Amino acid sequence: MMTDSKTTLEPPAPARVRCSDWLCPVKNTNIVSFSGGQTSGFMLRRLLDKVGAENLTVIFCNTGKEYDETLDFVNDVQTRWNVPVTWLEYCRVNDEHSWRVVSYETAARRMDARTPFDEMLEWGSTLPNVRGRGCSGQLKVRTMKRYLLAQGLETWDSYIGIRADESHRTLEILAQCPKYITPHFPLNDAGVTKKDVDGFWDAQPFKLNIPNHKGNCDLCFLKAKWKRLSIMREEPAAAAWWIGWERKMKARMEAAGKPTGGAMWVDGVSYEGLLAESQHPEFDFNEHDVPCSCAVGGYRDADDEGHNK
Repeated sequence: MMTDSKTTLEPPAPARVRCSDWLCPVKNTNIVSFSGGQTSGFMLRRLLDKVGAENLTVIFCNTGKEYDETLDFVNDVQTRWNVPVTWLEYCRVNDEHSWRVVSYETAARRMDARTPFDEMLEWGSTLPNVRGRGCSGQLKVRTMKRYLLAQGLETWDSYIGIRADESHRTLEILAQCPKYITPHFPLNDAGVTKKDVDGFWDAQPFKLNIPNHKGNCDLCFLKAKWKRLSIMREEPAAAAWWIGWERKMKARMEAAGKPTGGAMWVDGVSYEGLLAESQHPEFDFNEHDVPCSCAVGGYRDADDEGHNK
């Protein structure tokens, strides 16, 4: 049952560097991590109604593997609600981790020849997996962190869209969050559930127009197996990128004389094998996702690069 939020949003503290560019609107330290999902969007709507867009800095980190409908949804939010959203992407500059500001028009799409995810993997020595989610850390958490540090911020408040019916995720974030970030969970504090979120979007003139199993990166290894099989069965071409990187990483590790266990997204299960299985699947709908967000699993090793305040 949804109740009034216990989250108190203090007046915004001034950033050390203020940017007037619409693409760089860091005028306060209230950072909204907008994932491009409906729960995150509902949180943003409530914060907008409470304090106004001028007191929030909204950031969306694009990995390049989201469905186009996710990008359409982020664009709908920023245009229909008149709220500036800073679109960020991971990149490499001078052989170092960096970030770039993009827009709805220029953001990478999942079928592009080279995405931010590709740039990260070209540098990496293994593929991300459940035990080591380098993708969440680099493409989202650290990309946002590098951007905010570059604007002059040293500490900030991060508003994260986690509901009351998934409150266990807040504990993991609180345990991992570095000292310079203060996390807030306004939906959890207000008792918001998935039913509340769905009811809100059902009443809106727009929503995220993809089924639940297609949220986040298209064939993310954290999704339940039945979801990945469903996507591969509907769109076999979606598996090509994931299979391609398993092959490239295996060849790279063999050339370096290293064990190739790190060349698979899921231990012991190749995506090539999943693609074959998807043509005659036996779905286990009892299998659940491993929680994935720009927070859970991403903060574990984010306190690095000389920023330990």
